Amino acid sequence: MRILTALLLVAVAVPAVAQEEEIRSANLPRELEWQLLRMFEGEARRIDGEATIGRTEVVTGGIAAHLGPLRIAGQVAGDVAMVGGDVVIEEGGSVTGSVTVVGGQVRLADGGRVGGTITSYALSTSRGSGARTRDRYDDRDDERDRRRRRDRWEDRGYSRLTLRAGSSYNRVEGLPVLFGPIIQTAGPNPLRLEALAIWRTEAGADLDTDRMGYQATIGQFLGGHRTVSVGASAFSLVEPLDRWQLSDLEASLATAVFHEDYRDYFDRTGWSAFVRATPRRSTEARLEYRNEDHTALAAGDPWSLFHGGEPWRLQPLIAEGDVQTILGTLTVDLRDDADDPGEGWFARVAVERPVSGSLTRPALTTMLPHGAQRFINQPVPAALAATPVDLDFTTGMVDLRRYTPVGYRSQLNLRLVAGGTLTARSLPPQFQHALGGLGTLPGFETFLADCGARSAAGTHDGDRYFPAYGCDRMALGQVEYRGSLSLDFGIGDPDWDEDDEWWEEVRVDLSPTWVVFLDAGRGWAYDEPAFGGDRDTGTLYDAGVGFLFGDVGIYVALPLNGGVDQEPRFFIRLGRRF
Repeated sequence: MRILTALLLVAVAVPAVAQEEEIRSANLPRELEWQLLRMFEGEARRIDGEATIGRTEVVTGGIAAHLGPLRIAGQVAGDVAMVGGDVVIEEGGSVTGSVTVVGGQVRLADGGRVGGTITSYALSTSRGSGARTRDRYDDRDDERDRRRRRDRWEDRGYSRLTLRAGSSYNRVEGLPVLFGPIIQTAGPNPLRLEALAIWRTEAGADLDTDRMGYQATIGQFLGGHRTVSVGASAFSLVEPLDRWQLSDLEASLATAVFHEDYRDYFDRTGWSAFVRATPRRSTEARLEYRNEDHTALAAGDPWSLFHGGEPWRLQPLIAEGDVQTILGTLTVDLRDDADDPGEGWFARVAVERPVSGSLTRPALTTMLPHGAQRFINQPVPAALAATPVDLDFTTGMVDLRRYTPVGYRSQLNLRLVAGGTLTARSLPPQFQHALGGLGTLPGFETFLADCGARSAAGTHDGDRYFPAYGCDRMALGQVEYRGSLSLDFGIGDPDWDEDDEWWEEVRVDLSPTWVVFLDAGRGWAYDEPAFGGDRDTGTLYDAGVGFLFGDVGIYVALPLNGGVDQEPRFFIRLGRRF
């Protein structure tokens, strides 16, 4: 497998700064320094960023917080430690132990209680590392100020014209460019309207409306707290299958730079109506009715930096026609940080059921083998006839993750993803799933576990397609253990003379995160195989290691079975694997 986004992307890496270095840079008394380090390593609840302990919440074991503010309106049984933020104990809030703040303040409201001592320390700026840490906190404060100003601006309502790039650069439409008005009214129950046209660069400079897309949404908040909204949308979009495997940025850069598109796509045109509820910041529920026309799309010829003269991977031939479905999703995010979680749970469940419609799998002619004929053992037929799709099926998807600190600056993280048919029936290609490649089983090539969907290819309306996308059901498990390294390179001896700072100018601090991981996945097929034979993939395993430098991870993975070459595959990810 090609290396994704190569060393060009390493330039955007931002070295991670651990709480241990921030505590040590404050020049605290040795006993207090060790006390704080033990809290961040121990059983105390870890919190990153702004947070509130509600009036009905009871936290046992104490809190070790980073980059607040932390507001306590409930009960904390134990000590509270904060690095780089304020602690606000509101009326009715209580802490049975002591409160220690480094780089912030403690504010105790009337009616707030602290059973132990209250201590605050300013961050030392006598050394370079301490000054850099304080700058980081100042940047966080500036970001909070910008967010407050933005919220006040939105409360007054606004209207603007927008011109922005779409979610991803891909081999079907090139770069989608969205432009149009966005309007939001003032008040506690604002009305929001977006009416955006989509120009697709693959269509060329001519703004042909027949080749453009659109996305229009109107939503109304209810209840005065922006926790419930209803709305409707009309759209004509190029939609990826299995968007969950990679971020849009990773998929776009792989396509634009290395001529490697890790997704497949189809056209969704229609309208929907929805109701959305967010009773808590950590919970979102959505119920949606969709009325859509689905159309297969052939690969285009968009620009890429390398390998531009090579043909793009074929697209799957989806079932075409109209379909009306009901989709329900529930997301619960209890992680301490959505972008870089240290602990907590994340769960997302989705269920979709067709209620009416008419889908047909189009005919494919001049069928020929394509690459290795995985999971099939009979000759490829000369053609596949058009076949109506039975819409009596229900699909589901669950993404469950657990992040567990197991020591200071180390984690054990688990993820289970399962999706596909809930009724042991075959699915149209646009509802199928495939495994293998960067976002699922990186030790294997892209879409290797596709239940034979890419073992042959045929012709439809003059374009070449694969007959399907993947499996009717799949399951993926991922386990990783993460730890941190502290690497310090420089000239001079920092302990030689603390008043001399010349050595800081040639000092380099790196704190990469190392990762060891194991993945297992499998796919199932429930139709009568057009090519003959059993198309289930069996369970595939891979393992690997990597280093994460800020937002850039460099990894190597090795397949452990599957009848493939046992060769390591190197790859780069922007951010965490999951």
